[in-house]
Amino acid sequence: MTDHAARTAELEAEETRLAFDRFDFAEAWAIGRALVEAASAPIAIRIQVADRVLFAAALDGTSADNQIWLDLKFAAVRQFGHSTLWLHHRLKARGRTLAESPSVRTPMIDHGGGFPIRIGAQVVGVIGVSGLPHEDDHRLITDTIAAWKASHA
Repeated sequence: MTDHAARTAELEAEETRLAFDRFDFAEAWAIGRALVEAASAPIAIRIQVADRVLFAAALDGTSADNQIWLDLKFAAVRQFGHSTLWLHHRLKARGRTLAESPSVRTPMIDHGGGFPIRIGAQVVGVIGVSGLPHEDDHRLITDTIAAWKASHA
């Protein structure tokens, strides 16, 4: 059985660890390409800072549904300032669902695959993946960011 409160704390620490010193087109392009190369199945990818899309790809086998899922994941990250997987476990830890959250006024989803782009503590954008099981969408993003950061240390 999953300890959702502990998983929430792990995800918060992960977001802090994977924060960037800077993030622009070069980082978006490198991380986006790495996500494409690491994909084990058809996925859609979007990397956005503010309202500006810096990278987008839809691999063969994806559909318009993947873009809808990305929109919903991006809305959740923007509202809560955390990954969609964090939101999923946070709600589970509290015994609640997204529909029971009074602050939710925009359509969104609490399935993994939306990850905040942080510069320090400030969320400046979102990296999104859609097409895998939600834990795998999340892990693909975090493994890719971790590998990118290690190669630029």
